[in-house]
Amino acid sequence: MNILGLNHGEINSSAVLIRNGKVVAGSPEERFSRVKKTKEFPKQAIDFCLKSENISLKDCECVAQAWNPGESWQKFNPLISSSRIKREDYFYTIPDNLYNLVERNPPPWSLLEFPENTNIPPIYYVRHHLAHAANAFFLSPFKEAAILTCDWKGEYETTTCGFGKENEIEIFKRKKMPHSIGMFYSTYTQLLGYRPDNDEWKVMALSAFDVYYKEYLEKIRNTVKLTDDGLFELDLSFYQGHLLDEPKLYTKKLFDYLGGREGIPGEEPDKWFFSIAKAMQIVSEEIVNHIVNGLYEKTKSENIVLSGGYFMNSVYNGKIIKNTPFKKVYISYSPADVGNSIGTALYVAHCIHNEKRNYMFNSSYIGPSFNNKEVQEVLSRRKIKYQEVKVVSEKVASLLAEGKVVAVSSGRMEFGERALGNRSILGDPRSNNMKDKINSIIKFRESYRPFAPAVLYEKAHQFFEITENYESNFMEKVVPIKKEFHKKLPAVTHIDGSGRLQTVKKEHNEQFYNIISEFEKLTGFPIVLNTSFNINGEPIVLSPDDALNTFYNSGLEYLIINNFLVTK
Repeated sequence: MNILGLNHGEINSSAVLIRNGKVVAGSPEERFSRVKKTKEFPKQAIDFCLKSENISLKDCECVAQAWNPGESWQKFNPLISSSRIKREDYFYTIPDNLYNLVERNPPPWSLLEFPENTNIPPIYYVRHHLAHAANAFFLSPFKEAAILTCDWKGEYETTTCGFGKENEIEIFKRKKMPHSIGMFYSTYTQLLGYRPDNDEWKVMALSAFDVYYKEYLEKIRNTVKLTDDGLFELDLSFYQGHLLDEPKLYTKKLFDYLGGREGIPGEEPDKWFFSIAKAMQIVSEEIVNHIVNGLYEKTKSENIVLSGGYFMNSVYNGKIIKNTPFKKVYISYSPADVGNSIGTALYVAHCIHNEKRNYMFNSSYIGPSFNNKEVQEVLSRRKIKYQEVKVVSEKVASLLAEGKVVAVSSGRMEFGERALGNRSILGDPRSNNMKDKINSIIKFRESYRPFAPAVLYEKAHQFFEITENYESNFMEKVVPIKKEFHKKLPAVTHIDGSGRLQTVKKEHNEQFYNIISEFEKLTGFPIVLNTSFNINGEPIVLSPDDALNTFYNSGLEYLIINNFLVTK
């Protein structure tokens, strides 16, 4: 069974192909269009998915879209359903009027079917947060687990609590707009002068600075109520992101309450920035911990899976096991909206069509790849000199040990928003100036933002405050670096002594594992700095041409594409 999954119209459109319950191909549309976080229909991503498995759309059992317009049937809409503007509205208005004759009970998914000879498979429209839940649960290794999804909103929901078992997902608790943890976080992102729903990473980085923040902590706490039902409410006298006609997410009351100041884009952050970011991060964690603890009391499961944009918050993710009763946590390689193409397809496969689940490790390396012949053709077309490398891992490791920055483009592209070794920029974590060098001449981003350490899985506990066999396969958790290594690993140690950890297993990515192993032979450290291969504001590179364009538009000096080394 082939199922094509789509995330169209939401932030970062994408497409994936599910075959017999397993994700076999997928990509965000931005990687092809080169327009970051595009909402355009993912035509090029669809083309890739189908061609990668040598099939056509007619070979798909169905298509699944991660948004259900039928959610709007919860309440009669007289503006549309009583005064149809165009006949295309029949898809919405007829069910909306029919629901006036029966009990209103709109389904979690809607189905649009066509006659067989039309060449278009049936289309399932799945509730946004169900897609998030399915992304987390069906990609996880768990046969049963508590499920939590949190984001700005999907249709009307902002938070859902549930339980997954085998092929079933039950949602038993939900929060709707205007009470939203995603909107809460974005409000402060905008207050600090950054772009909401885009620059939350920057605010998370700012929250690590050691400042006196308790005055703001108590104030921000007072704008939120943790409710007895295990959820939360925002004081809407401070937050107005649900009001579409308001230009700002925060009210004048919140502006005055927090010092009568708002950040200016490009402004150098000072103590006020650090204090607001730190206080808000703590309050957001308190809100989610309250929900997680209630979820444990309800399910008594030792496993929890998490999805939705909030769980791109790697700072929080690294604290869940320590601060909650759950013993095992899973967050996929793509928990934000871009991953809902995966979630919606998996929901249709397992919950509707009862496809057998796949409990094997689900890799993010599901994008396009290019063979050596294709790479050589690009290099020849562009008249670029190159050197063929016999053992890539040894060459890359030696360059890194010399203090060089090396971009790597090989194998299948990662699907999610984090490069995990196949479309990466690598550096020496021991270097005192490596972080500033990459930030200033390659990534062109703020100097306070940290870079991630990628470490051999079996040796991670020697350098980080974690247990043996700890996994952070997708760079999804921030954890403390052992104090004795703070000064020895300055390029990947954030201001608070933490690092956004990627544990690398040989069976997941042999070439990247070998690069780190060779680097250890030369330096004694089984760790490299890893950041995504792109310039700030651009998508991660996909093709050899993309890699070369980024290489020549930045301060990079060394580029490995498959087995070919390009230098300046």
